[in-house]
Amino acid sequence: MLKPEDVTYSVPRFLSFIDLAYLLDATKVADEHLASKLPEPSTDEDRNKIGNINATRQSLLRAAFIASYAILEQNLDELVEMERKKKNILLLASELKDRGIVRSLTYANKVLGYEIDINLNHWKELLLLQEVRNHLVHYGPDFSATKDHNNRFDRFATSPYVTLRPVICFTIGQIEKIFELYMACVHDFLPSDPEEQD
Repeated sequence: MLKPEDVTYSVPRFLSFIDLAYLLDATKVADEHLASKLPEPSTDEDRNKIGNINATRQSLLRAAFIASYAILEQNLDELVEMERKKKNILLLASELKDRGIVRSLTYANKVLGYEIDINLNHWKELLLLQEVRNHLVHYGPDFSATKDHNNRFDRFATSPYVTLRPVICFTIGQIEKIFELYMACVHDFLPSDPEEQD
C-alpha cells in the first residue's frame, strides 16, 4: 500500500504553469532552511560552513531558475498547440526551424496571426534570461576568460534578475521577479477578445 508521501500527482500539461507556484514555494522553504543553518563567522570552520551553505543555496536557486524556464517553454508550446488545434492549422510548431520560446513566438506571430512585439521590455528581458539559462546549462555559473564570456558577463550584469558575484547567482526576490516576468510574457499569448476565450 502506498503511503501519502509516495504518491505524486501531475497536472495536465496545459496547466503546467501551476508548477511554478509549487516550485517557488519549495525553493523558498529550502532556502529559508539553509539560511537558518548559517553560523556566526567566528572561526575558520564557521566561515567554511557559511561558504558551503551559501554555495548549496545558489545551486538550489540556479536549479529552480533552469526548471522554471523549462516550465515556461512548455507552457508557451502548449498555448500555441491549443490554438493551432482550435484553428485547424496543419503546420506544427515543431516543424519550424526555431527552438524553445523563439519557436513559440515565431509560430504565434507568423502562423496564428498574433502581434506579439518582442521589442517590448518584458520580451527583451526574457530573451536575456534565455541567454543566462543557456550559459548555466552549457557552462555552469562561471565565466571563462574569453571575449564571448566577457560580453555575456557585461550583458548579464545589466539585468535586475541576476546577481554576478562574479558567478551567476540569484536571490529569492529575483526568482519571484522572474516568475512575474514569465506571467507578463504568457499574457501576450492569451486571446484578448473575450469571445475567443469561450
